[in-house]
Amino acid sequence: MSFDTLKIAELKQIAEDFAVDITDQKGKKDIIAALAEEGVTWAIYSKAKGIEEEEKQMNETLPKAAPKVVNKEDMVLVKMIRPNFSYETRGHRFTKEHPFVAMDKDTAQAIFDKEEGFVMATPAEVQEFYS
Repeated sequence: MSFDTLKIAELKQIAEDFAVDITDQKGKKDIIAALAEEGVTWAIYSKAKGIEEEEKQMNETLPKAAPKVVNKEDMVLVKMIRPNFSYETRGHRFTKEHPFVAMDKDTAQAIFDKEEGFVMATPAEVQEFYS
């Protein structure tokens, strides 16, 4: 392959990527000539593109942490009774407008053990608050 097989938009992007000034260039041949004048060859472009593709593939193949699976039976409702307008703890945010948060039992227990101003809530409390 060569630069001749690419479209003008692609050539303009290559020029931008390699910081080649093509403001005075009108057509495809002019852009290719400007790239060559600056030392940007097909081999250099291919190598750079290959490195980008390799990095992209590496990022895609990195293992991602599996989301924690929580059964509905293991969920509890926690209510903030603190005077704060908002409060964040253990990845959960409580506000005056939304003082109820559903979370797993272990996280709720950790909040009850370490923080003050939080209590277990009932579904009826939540329904009454939001109605």
